[in-house]
Amino acid sequence: MESKEWQQTVKDQTFIISTAPTLPHAFIQQAFSTSAMYWAKPVSSEHVQKLVDNSCTLGLYCLENTNDGKHQRTPIGMARMVTDYVTLAYLTDVYVQDEYQGLGLGKWMVRCCRAIAVDMPELRFMILLTGSEQAQNLYRRELGMKVMGSEEKLTAMGARRASLEEAAASPPS
Repeated sequence: MESKEWQQTVKDQTFIISTAPTLPHAFIQQAFSTSAMYWAKPVSSEHVQKLVDNSCTLGLYCLENTNDGKHQRTPIGMARMVTDYVTLAYLTDVYVQDEYQGLGLGKWMVRCCRAIAVDMPELRFMILLTGSEQAQNLYRRELGMKVMGSEEKLTAMGARRASLEEAAASPPS
């Protein structure tokens, strides 16, 4: 898939979401080690490369000006979709650093994932697992997800293309 990029400014701060496979491995490992990603744990460096190579990884960056007038991208979040880019997208590892939460960046990242999924030519399902009721509400609203089953504190949710498109057409909340 060709890399995609989105830009948004919130409170005079510019943020970028990119699917380019440039998210630093150290950032991924750091995210996996946080309590916010309780389902994950750091993996070997070989396996980090493999997961980046075999998924659509969205990096969320804060754009900062440098002394020489250039811009530096500082990673502050991520999301991954395990996908064949044709029929199925499994959303996982949605993460935004604590100090950037509450700015709508997680919601924006989920919307970017939705845009990628809706572009899939024969999309059958977008699926995910979540252990958070707050996240369930976000995924219902932004992705048109419905609960498909619950077991051991995890909820499986999924949405067909029509539900994703309907969620995309709904006014932002």
